[in-house]
Amino acid sequence: MQYKLGLLAKDIHNSVLPRAYTFFGKSIGVDVDFTICNVPPERLDETVQTMKEQMKGFTVTMPYKVKIMEYCDALDESAEKCGSANTILVRDGKLIGYNTDGWGMIKSLGLKGVDFAGKHVAMVGAGGVALSIAYNLSVNSVAKVDVLNLFEEETKRLTDRMGPLFTGHILNAENLCACADGADVFINASVLGQVGYDDYASLDFLDRLRPDAVVFDVNYSNPAARLPAAAAARGLRSYVGNTMSSCQGIRAMEIWTGTAPTDEAACELVALIERGD
Repeated sequence: MQYKLGLLAKDIHNSVLPRAYTFFGKSIGVDVDFTICNVPPERLDETVQTMKEQMKGFTVTMPYKVKIMEYCDALDESAEKCGSANTILVRDGKLIGYNTDGWGMIKSLGLKGVDFAGKHVAMVGAGGVALSIAYNLSVNSVAKVDVLNLFEEETKRLTDRMGPLFTGHILNAENLCACADGADVFINASVLGQVGYDDYASLDFLDRLRPDAVVFDVNYSNPAARLPAAAAARGLRSYVGNTMSSCQGIRAMEIWTGTAPTDEAACELVALIERGD
């Protein structure tokens, strides 16, 4: 059976998703036809309607993760809690929205042996991806999360949605060091280090993490980003977001087909991506 799937985006030309979904489709015996649909905002209505008519489901990236909720007939708890949707199921002519971004991070790190139960996490960022990560941290028994961000209203939105385990802080060098002190996991869920944005001015806070800490940078488009290399140089376990993007496809495939790719298939795909094959 063929599943026609797609990515709704504005200007994406270098995505691991077509490869990931084709790979996962083969692993569960499904023929996947995956199309990237780059559209300007003025063509969003017609594009969503076409995808609704022609596809079994599709993924959504910025800047449409919030806007797409207006087109959904129903929302999963993950989308409701995060306030955005990145995975859409087309069923009986209706659109059902889910959020699988943070699930992908938890899964990708889980394949590396990382368990979040009882852990202290420091996270930079409070936007859409950070919300999804925060939701998935909350349902994976994390002990506490310190959220560092420049914009107080954005930070308050996240902490209010996620509850008392999440504490907001203004992003500055002093707070970075304080929140990193003894933390088990550090997550960059902000634009810091992305192409066209500022990078971390100082990475001294990495020295405050636990010696066996995990550092995860959601960004992977900029090989010159300082955080992943600096963490690895200190002997910390360092990972970037290409594996997160791939692993969220496990949950998406389960939503669309009813069958989830195996952990073995996920590990094989992650290894291929990390090698750059």
